[in-house]
Amino acid sequence: MQFGSDDLAKYTFLPQAGDFIRSQGISISDLASNDYQKVVKRAEQRVLEAMKDAKISQDISDREIEIMSFPVALMLVKSTNLEHVMSRFALAEAIRVEQFLKRERNGKIIEELFKTSLGLELEHNYQNPSLPDFKIPLEEYLRRASEFHKTEWKLVNRLVGEGKVFLIQDDLIRLIREEIRIMIMARLKEIKVSKLPENLQEVVKEIIRAAPPPPQSPYTIIHIAPENYPPCVRKALDMLDKGENVPHYGRFLMATYLLSVGKSVDDIVALFPKAPDFKQNVTRYQVEHLAGLKGGRTRYRVPSCNTLQTHQFCFMDPIKCYQITSPLQYPSRKSPELAKASADKNSKSTRAKSSSTQTKERSKRDWTKTRRR
Repeated sequence: MQFGSDDLAKYTFLPQAGDFIRSQGISISDLASNDYQKVVKRAEQRVLEAMKDAKISQDISDREIEIMSFPVALMLVKSTNLEHVMSRFALAEAIRVEQFLKRERNGKIIEELFKTSLGLELEHNYQNPSLPDFKIPLEEYLRRASEFHKTEWKLVNRLVGEGKVFLIQDDLIRLIREEIRIMIMARLKEIKVSKLPENLQEVVKEIIRAAPPPPQSPYTIIHIAPENYPPCVRKALDMLDKGENVPHYGRFLMATYLLSVGKSVDDIVALFPKAPDFKQNVTRYQVEHLAGLKGGRTRYRVPSCNTLQTHQFCFMDPIKCYQITSPLQYPSRKSPELAKASADKNSKSTRAKSSSTQTKERSKRDWTKTRRR
């Protein structure tokens, strides 16, 4: 399928957008000339919007500028050498794509985009307008929906037929937003940037000034010790520290666990500044909601180990997680070896008690017989 310039301006991560840019024969040194000043300016704007607002404007009136500015923006972000800048930019670009996809009215474009970029065979439901717009293979749905904990994403609440799950367009797009982010992040990781022209170096400095590393928090920062927190909680905290996007259920687990072990809302909010989508007021409200201070005033419980396995956020330690059913039980009081030894001891104790009981019963019977005589 042939994508038009409108499509490439909206979905700038497509390989065809890269082909368009290569056809212009532009080199990095060319970006120093006045001919490409608008391209550099829009690239800078994309990155600064991502840093300040966690979203990128969607004006595509100048299609050529929009297409060409994306790879330049990638190059600027990579040149900062800051992990949290890359993470935040990738998420903002993914949200931009998500918004365009939700408004997309050409089903064939969505099908082709999913196939070429995500390797997902998607079918548009043209035959029965009473059913949702799209359907995807059951296994593809389950693999992605496991990241969501709301009941609406459970398979029992979805229309399924012939091994396919039917989805309306908004749900389909939400299902793959994280994959788009990962794809853009992978592009950033792959880029090899040579020395930039002086004007681009100044832009990189401006980006770094606009997105400095999170300042030291006035709150107590939790220092993780392996013997204190379960692997699943350590994983969420490690991802946050690296500026990675922690899945929703990972955040839910981490916040409820830390609240349960006595940490304050302030302590927990202080862990989030490096998150790509961090907004202090939103994060505070969410943590306060989990703590039962907002909303329905219900304090949320730490999810069970089975629930974490369902949502693919279990990182079990075979020794310290032995036979626990909740992260709050970590570390296990028994290793498998100790548990076996304990089981053997209990078994011997049971046999001894049984033998003792039998002896007492025999003695009682003998005594009764003696009395009768």
